[in-house]
Amino acid sequence: MNSAKFSYSHDSIYIWDRVVRLCHWGIVAAFTINYFIAEPGGLVHEIMGYAAMGLLTLRIAWGIRRTNSKSENSDTDFHASFSTISLSKHAFKTHISHLKRKQLPANHGHNPFGWLMFMAVIALLFGLGITGFMMEEIDALFGNSVLEWTHSIMADVLYGCVIVHIAAVFIVQYVGNIQLVRPMLTGWRKR
Repeated sequence: MNSAKFSYSHDSIYIWDRVVRLCHWGIVAAFTINYFIAEPGGLVHEIMGYAAMGLLTLRIAWGIRRTNSKSENSDTDFHASFSTISLSKHAFKTHISHLKRKQLPANHGHNPFGWLMFMAVIALLFGLGITGFMMEEIDALFGNSVLEWTHSIMADVLYGCVIVHIAAVFIVQYVGNIQLVRPMLTGWRKR
């Protein structure tokens, strides 16, 4: 752990490491370019699709690595770990209780709803990557209308998830009296 973390950690908590932030914002960029800018099926669309798959694979590997490793910084960098996933009834009740009190714990990463969204996004991105690959790289499936429709629907559903995610971040940040945007930009959350 570098000295900047020590001096800064007295009033802040390290939530998201560089790998998580790189993967998050890289996938955001790839999706934005593919959904709003690039020509479907064009070279830029393909490159962004492969980049998103690479970043998603890195994020999953990082989550597994963090789950299986005992870091010297275990008190500050475990939020990337899939071992923190909790989807129990109790976890949901606790999160809602914290929201009602307008006081979410500053040392938390994803809440249970956030983990559900994370899983939905992973599934949709992999689905987009697989159907995109099939349409472009398997000659027998090029121009397959069912595959194109499936790919398009998954992209639209992912866009809907993005809108829900952004709204939830700002609502939970306000209602829960906690910084959610800053940690995804800098890694740090004020206590």
